Amino acid sequence: MFDFGNRDSKRRTEDGANELISALDVGTTKVVALMAEVDDQNELRIIGAGRVPAQGLRRGVVVNTTEATAGIGQAIAEAERVAGQTMETAFVGIAGSHVSAVSSKGIVAVGRNGRTVSKEDTGRALDQARNIALPHNRDIIHTVARNYSLDDQKGIQNPVGMFGYRLEVDASIITGAASAITNLVNCVQANGVAIQDLVLQPLASAEAVLTEDERQLGVALVDMGGGTTDIAIYLDAAPWFTVVLELGGDHFVRDVATGLRMPYAKAEALMKQFGHALPARVAPDAEVRSGAFGQEGQQVISQRVLAQVLNARAEEAIEIILREVKRSGYDGLLPAGIVLTGGMAQLPGLAELSRERLQWPVRVGRPTAVVGSVLDLSSPEYATAVGLLRWGARFGAVEGPPPPPTSPFLERVVKWLKGLLPIPGPL
Repeated sequence: MFDFGNRDSKRRTEDGANELISALDVGTTKVVALMAEVDDQNELRIIGAGRVPAQGLRRGVVVNTTEATAGIGQAIAEAERVAGQTMETAFVGIAGSHVSAVSSKGIVAVGRNGRTVSKEDTGRALDQARNIALPHNRDIIHTVARNYSLDDQKGIQNPVGMFGYRLEVDASIITGAASAITNLVNCVQANGVAIQDLVLQPLASAEAVLTEDERQLGVALVDMGGGTTDIAIYLDAAPWFTVVLELGGDHFVRDVATGLRMPYAKAEALMKQFGHALPARVAPDAEVRSGAFGQEGQQVISQRVLAQVLNARAEEAIEIILREVKRSGYDGLLPAGIVLTGGMAQLPGLAELSRERLQWPVRVGRPTAVVGSVLDLSSPEYATAVGLLRWGARFGAVEGPPPPPTSPFLERVVKWLKGLLPIPGPL
């Protein structure tokens, strides 16, 4: 089980050096590894960064452990080479349509005669909220406190230090398929990196791109990645609804590849360089030469036709996002509208099309206040990676990372040795 509470992280290590935090964004199309130092002002300074094309993943889920492990290892090695240090632990993002959330409440007595609420009390309340029946094939990823009630006072964001008798927490329990979680954990740990925390990707992205006003008033974060679209709705500074959709940039690319009859890689390059979600914004006579199937291997593409293909998929995506937001029941509580982030948020015209269709405020969310990287981390495609670093700086690590996977052969050797020697624990 992977979970978090309200944890404080140390800004300096025992020898006085700045704290080192690492992040792994394992996505459908790319793996990003970041290593950063956190100074006394809680500012992040990137000292190592690596990015490689993803392998062995589909829709955010590992489908080939050998390829996924190799891709993660390449990104880690690149970040370590730049940093000149070893990545020993990391905060790792997780997504996929297997992720779901349920509401739960936890109630604890503060004291018969009443007393001041402590962090231990909020922890006990969250433990009670976690005490729900789950199928054997699902694990808890997060327990997120939406708000607290203390006696008759409701809607409290942080009850620590307040006096009362009975504490109640309204929480969101985010779960995932145990097999998908385990496969991802194994791929990371096989590279010698221990996991400090598994973090749902939209919650990580929110750390990087949302303002405090947006979180407080009500906003929907929409992270459109290569294989999935992750949605997190924030109200009163807490995430109240999360969902991961099997909708991503690869759908756009496949539409272009199919509609214009060209290889996938050529379609992806064409979309990134000349794509637009609003055909009316493209000159009708604008053309570009690109790849094609067949003997010639080249064709002349109308940029407006390309925009028409992308516009059709974009409008469908916006409708799906709107349907999910309405399904949450919070669509009338989002004065800050929608913040688009992720790689697909860079598609020209997508934010404007979203504003036209939704009639809500829409902006593109970009990570800010990160310095020192060879990568342009202000791009929306790095929202999750930067957010994982911010998550680590804000919440710190879980009480203990999961143990590294053990091979069956090593297990047999340990068992045999235990039968001969008085070894108190695993080797």
